[in-house]
Amino acid sequence: IAPKRQENSDYRTYETWDIFFLMECMRYRSFDISLKDISKMLHNDSLDFFVERIGFKQQVIDEKLRYYQMLERKISAYKDKLASLPYNVGCYWFVNTPEYRYFTYVRREDGDHYGEVEEKPLFPHWLKQIPFVEFTHHISFADIADPRIDRDAWGLCVESADAALLNLPLNAEVQIRPASLCLCTVMDLGDYGNLTLRQFDPLVTYIRDHGIVPEGDIIGKILTRVHANGKMHRYIEYTIPVRK
Repeated sequence: IAPKRQENSDYRTYETWDIFFLMECMRYRSFDISLKDISKMLHNDSLDFFVERIGFKQQVIDEKLRYYQMLERKISAYKDKLASLPYNVGCYWFVNTPEYRYFTYVRREDGDHYGEVEEKPLFPHWLKQIPFVEFTHHISFADIADPRIDRDAWGLCVESADAALLNLPLNAEVQIRPASLCLCTVMDLGDYGNLTLRQFDPLVTYIRDHGIVPEGDIIGKILTRVHANGKMHRYIEYTIPVRK
């Protein structure tokens, strides 16, 4: 619109049609359509252009809705895990887990001394999809069962279904853990520098005492780090595939 200016002042004078156009503009801006496109719709372009712009905005909103529906499910599940955490530390139960995609980026071979974080091509792309991509602890069951060994790795992990919905890039370094029945537990690994595979001895004992047959390696998801009684607590939920 091009309102006229009053002769004796800088005030603009809006005609009735100017008000109509402004109100229509407010309506289309409420759909998050740009002023440039609104100007085209109101003054130049055809109905086809109008339909195309509205359709595009609907597509954007649909994508946001799908994302926030995924996020709501993720937050709800995370809240439930935190609420039950005090009752699950040191306990064991079975759970069906979905298929996961993961890769590791740093390893520990002795004590609490980790190597350098490896430069992975997928790293920046996966980090952008947190919280659907999670920080994970990876351990071979053969290693925790052998008291002479104390090594592990840390990685990034995502449910395969979420990876597909998020169009997450994959490459040959990405490994798959199939959907499986898993033995699950929550452990408190304590402060920095306290990690040792001997903390998993109770898990090994439980598996052996109950005749459970592991069929894959352990993946741990960090639930939270909190402080209580002057100490830091690292709570991690571990799952290990087992034979049905």
